[in-house]
Amino acid sequence: GSLLDGEVVYCSPPPGYVETDVDGNSRIGADGLPRICRVDKPIYGMAQAGRRWQRTIFPWFGSQGFKPSHNDPCLFRKSEIRQTPDGPREELIIIGVYVDDLCVIYDDDNEGSLYHEFTKMLTAAWEVEDEGDITDLLGVEISREGSCVVLRQTAYIRKLMKTYMSPEYLAKPTYPVNQGPCDDSLVLHVCDALVSTDPVDPILLKKYQSLVGALLYCTTQTRPDISFAVGYLCRAMSKPTEECYQDALRVLMYLDRHEMIGLRYCACSTPAYGMSDSDWAVKHSTSGWTFQFQQATISWASKKQNVIALSSCEAEIMAASEASKETLHLRSMLQDLDAFGDEPMRLSVDNQSAIAVAYNPEHHSRMKHVERRHLFIRECVENLQIVVPFVSTNDNLADFFTKPLAHKKFLALRDRIMNHSSN
Repeated sequence: GSLLDGEVVYCSPPPGYVETDVDGNSRIGADGLPRICRVDKPIYGMAQAGRRWQRTIFPWFGSQGFKPSHNDPCLFRKSEIRQTPDGPREELIIIGVYVDDLCVIYDDDNEGSLYHEFTKMLTAAWEVEDEGDITDLLGVEISREGSCVVLRQTAYIRKLMKTYMSPEYLAKPTYPVNQGPCDDSLVLHVCDALVSTDPVDPILLKKYQSLVGALLYCTTQTRPDISFAVGYLCRAMSKPTEECYQDALRVLMYLDRHEMIGLRYCACSTPAYGMSDSDWAVKHSTSGWTFQFQQATISWASKKQNVIALSSCEAEIMAASEASKETLHLRSMLQDLDAFGDEPMRLSVDNQSAIAVAYNPEHHSRMKHVERRHLFIRECVENLQIVVPFVSTNDNLADFFTKPLAHKKFLALRDRIMNHSSN
């Protein structure tokens, strides 16, 4: 990147800076203090470095004919008809930008291809290192297994084990094979922690927040199977108990036992679809949703509802309205990638009353007290952006994100959500 006109930035000399240069000239100023350095180009550590780079690379993509996504400004695409020995062919190139790393998806890399032309222009503008086929990105390992692509975080999980588990456990693991990341006791432990008036142990607080924060990265990247457990543990982030900390360690031990499980995507013609659910068992219900594409989940969530629902219908419609925001985002994103048409996206719900409310605004006597934002799904349905079909509770994958499940059902839903085979 480049600094703006008139933008002046100074910094202290770096470590190893001596008071004289190689010619013996003094580097001490007239005031007797070491001289400071004026920055010519933005470098790592500067507050504005990332912004200046973004202001440089994004216009460059535009000048090369790339169009940014309407949903993610860091996603660019370009399609073009190229002349080949076999006749004209339409080629597509898609680029995801993360600071100074580019993830490039292309059709062909032969001489004269759109990808070859792009790399030639890129290397002419900057010093570029081609790292070949992608194998990892921000701690997420990417592997190709046959016709499928699998995302895992084995190295990250092993690092967490060394950081948070005792040497005795690492030498001889004692975690039961047939045990999930949580059970019903998790809900009781978190509820007890929230109503407890005992002072919080600062050492326990630091350990707990560090561990749960580390688990969150797995939750949001490749491991939807621990979303409910970690989401519930977050509710006690400010006042954990020893029981909550042990529950967090149980999640980590589950990851260690199943570190090779990941999101497995295999090409298929089924369009993306979503499912939504909620649990009305406690004061603040839990919303859960999942969106499936290419046989595995691409987006998921397990969140506490901020408003107390007065019925299961209210809890379901609030969860569906939250999920509908993600539906619109994914639908538009996939349309940018030519992976979804103009038809509405399915968001299945297992509550007939909630479906009726989503389609029919006349349920006034029972829903008049519900805030308008919790009925956002109605607008999406009326605009033909979403349809809300019924799905049975046993087939609702979103149930996975709302409550602790029996081990057998947990494994069955996990394998469907992550496209994993337990055999």
